[in-house]
Amino acid sequence: MNELLHKRTADMTVIQVMEAVSLIALSKKITIDLEEFCEVVGKDKSMVYRMLKNKIYPDSLIVGGYDGRKQKSKILFHTDRVIEWLKK
Repeated sequence: MNELLHKRTADMTVIQVMEAVSLIALSKKITIDLEEFCEVVGKDKSMVYRMLKNKIYPDSLIVGGYDGRKQKSKILFHTDRVIEWLKK
């Protein structure tokens, strides 16, 4: 997604435009789930789970933070914070 933020619309293919529209729709949500987060960061679930286990992602991205997560509960991410984090 990060490279998508720095492209001109005129330089994008139809597929890239469709991906951008999908990401814009996601950005309107307050929170996103794990599947949507994986789509945005471009990683598969197993990689994201490993990174979460090792606390690689900033605590502020996760609703409730690392300490607030309960095992076997759905992981949610703050959409606005994820977008800001990706811009860096």
